[in-house]
Amino acid sequence: MKKTRKILAIVLALVLAFALSMAVFAVNDSITITGAKEGETYSLYKLLELVVDDETNPSAYSYTVNSDWAEFFAAPVAADPTATPPVEAVAAGPGYQYVTINAQGYVTAISDAAALAKAADEWTGKPATPVQTVTVASDETTAVFSNLPDGYWLISSTLGTARMTETTPDDAAVTIAEKNPEDTVDKKVQEDSSSTYVDSNDAQVGDTVNFQSTVTLLPNTTNVVYHDTMDPGLTFDTTSVTVTVGGTALASTYYTVNTNPGNGETFTVTFTQAYLDTISASTDVVISYSATLNENAAQTTTTTGEEPDVTTTTTAAINPQTNEAHVTFGNNQETTHETTTTTTHKFSVYKHATGSTENLADAVFSLKKNGTVVPLVKIDDNNYRVANPSENATTTNTFTTVASGDIVIWGVDADNDYTLEEITPPDGYNALGSEVNVTVDAGNATRIDVENSTGSELPSTGGYVLWIYIIGAVLVLGAGILLVAKKRTGATVAE
Repeated sequence: MKKTRKILAIVLALVLAFALSMAVFAVNDSITITGAKEGETYSLYKLLELVVDDETNPSAYSYTVNSDWAEFFAAPVAADPTATPPVEAVAAGPGYQYVTINAQGYVTAISDAAALAKAADEWTGKPATPVQTVTVASDETTAVFSNLPDGYWLISSTLGTARMTETTPDDAAVTIAEKNPEDTVDKKVQEDSSSTYVDSNDAQVGDTVNFQSTVTLLPNTTNVVYHDTMDPGLTFDTTSVTVTVGGTALASTYYTVNTNPGNGETFTVTFTQAYLDTISASTDVVISYSATLNENAAQTTTTTGEEPDVTTTTTAAINPQTNEAHVTFGNNQETTHETTTTTTHKFSVYKHATGSTENLADAVFSLKKNGTVVPLVKIDDNNYRVANPSENATTTNTFTTVASGDIVIWGVDADNDYTLEEITPPDGYNALGSEVNVTVDAGNATRIDVENSTGSELPSTGGYVLWIYIIGAVLVLGAGILLVAKKRTGATVAE
């Protein structure tokens, strides 16, 4: 009986010891990250061991350095050449400055948890294998680390921004929000009439269009690439890209411009990690560049048939041109896509005779902008388009009205600095005495009414003068006859 009691006492002691050990080394804790990014991998590292007095209701905590991180938290050692053997100086570990460790080896304070997390994640001696890793699946927004012992943790992500630390002291499920802010991009285009950068602008075919994208980079970001895509009506100037920070050019060693990236993109700007690692606060990087608005903004070209019977048809059209930009960062994360729109316009010329509503043919005009002739390309008898500078061989400086309808000029800016000069009036009509002002509205409804006097007064004035000459001639002839008759009569009397 006594032997049995001893055995039971031993068993109870073992059970009690096992229960106590479970209280100290509980593995029921978990950390859930909400707002986690799809496709990103989150890694968990234990920096500090944690022991509490009561897992269910802790009131006393003791933290010690996890042996895997001993070198990271190591205190500096002063050189002592007099010692036997001599002691060489040893630099402090990168985490030493952020913690207070007492003589007994307990961590009693952390001065800057965010800085500690950053330093820990960047430490080259960091354990190659995390305690746990979680890759966020498609359409998921959480990452869960489960069955964890008590500890003070570093959470690192391939998103590459701010790292996070958290404790799990009481067998509870700890929930933390994704603390990694995202890089952003803001895209604008310059309106030439006001020189301001806006979301959309108007331009004439052949104009240079200026763009600016502001990329906001945050500390600890990684793998940052700016992507830009232009519609076919915008011809990118490959030499125009500049990158500035605070108005000062960013060193070219900090980024690479690729003007042929493929995937339908026009160009990309890739920032080096060496530059990204220098960012300690939110930083606005301005990417400026330009393009020429080309003929695709004011016409549509359709090709039909197969070789050798291929037919190409060009028709006039208003085709707004977009320029889209976004930024990728981290592990295939990307910002929202920002877009600007550049639109060209049209106006029509209604040429007619005074008192008539019919279109008058054969009047020859030139279009001017700020007093300079604008070269045109003839699409058909009724439609002309502003030319690109590269189209010199196919351009004309004039257009000619036709009886079939108005002349429509495509590819102009919404502006008030255009004029029409009549070079040659139709036969029998008076030329205009001055140039006609043109204000193009953005609604494409501008119709310029140009009338010519028919010149009917000239024939009527000429007929009146002719009758004066005829009457004068008759009077002169009559006077001559009277004079001759009078002389004869005088001669007869004398006889």
